[in-house]
Formats: sequence, structure tokens, C-alpha cells
Amino acid sequence: MAFSFVTIYKMSYDTEHVRNAGDTPRTITGISTFAELLENPSLARLYTSIRRSATSTGPELVETTTVSKKTVYDYLHKLEQAGLISKVDDDGGTAVYTAEEFELTLTVRETEVSITPELIEVIAQKNEYPAIERVLEDYGIVTYALTYDLVKAHSERNVTIRQIASLTGLSPGAAYDLVEALYSILELGDDESPPTTYSPDDFDEDEGDLLREFADK
Repeated sequence: MAFSFVTIYKMSYDTEHVRNAGDTPRTITGISTFAELLENPSLARLYTSIRRSATSTGPELVETTTVSKKTVYDYLHKLEQAGLISKVDDDGGTAVYTAEEFELTLTVRETEVSITPELIEVIAQKNEYPAIERVLEDYGIVTYALTYDLVKAHSERNVTIRQIASLTGLSPGAAYDLVEALYSILELGDDESPPTTYSPDDFDEDEGDLLREFADK
């Protein structure tokens, strides 16, 4: 696919590609709930908590979350209606929930990115990492999701921060701050190896080839 790095705020959701990723894939409904996952870290944290625990009940989530009991049950209902969680058991009259895996394809003017549970887990922490919130607010989810993928390539030393900035349209400073935040959340590298920076003349010869490589994906 060809990438356009203009900041775009209007999204079209390709509902044909919003599918349960389990053993029996089915179309997931409730696109508005997906949109809220990207905007509401409390909802994202609740979904992530269920996913990390394999199974959870309402009372367990009330004990561990910072939102009210009513909000927890409102969120559970919303997530269940959207197909993002399912009831798998009934423990003495208490519903037991499990999280569904999913992949949501966002298409914005021929730019296509995937929203996955892993990405939602990071967005759930945006209040603790100003760089994440800033990029989401100033550049939008498409740029953020693309940067997320490139950070993984950076951890494998396949791209530099300068190249991430060029590919996404972020300023070098914003790119560095976001890489640093994602390194911390995703536990990439090690404590003695922070994200690699660059000098102005680094990788100029190869950068054009790299940009073409990502544009062809």
C-alpha cells in the first residue's frame, strides 16, 4: 500500500475487515465502541485487564479499576455488545468474561493501518505517557499506529528515529519521545540500551530506499 503522511482526522472504518480473530472468525459489531477504545483509556484498560487475565468477573474488575462500579458494568455491557468480550461461564450467578482477539482495519485515503489488542493496551496508558497522548491528538490514530509498527523495527535496528520521523511526518523530537515511551511500555531493549538517536548525516544514502520499501507495503 502507498502511505500518505498528511495529517488526516477523518477516518473511514472498513467494517468488512473488523473480524473476531479466534478459531471461528465472525464480523464484530459496534464500531463506535472501537472508536471509544481509542479515545477512552479507562475503557481500554478494562478490556486489556480482561485480556491479560484470561477470564474476569465484574466484582474482580471493580476491585482493580479506578472507575465506579456502575461504570465497570456499563463498560462490560458495551464491550459485550460490540463483540469484544464474551461470557464463558457463570460462577454462582456471576458472569465470567473473556476477551476476544480482533483486528480492525482503518482505511484513510488509501493509508491502511491495523488496530489490534496490543495497540489498545498501549493506548490504555496514554494518560501516563504525554508523548502518546500528544501524537494521538496532534497527528491522529493512523500516524500513531504506523509509528507503533516502526518502533518495533527500530528495536531490531532496521530503522532510525530520523527515518521514523520521515516516514510518519512527526518532528524528530516527537518521534524520539514516542519511541522512548513505547520502549518503556513494551519493554524493548534493555535498561542499558535506550533508543538509538542519530547524527544529521546518518543513513542519508539508504533513507530513500527505506522510504520506498515502506511505501510499497
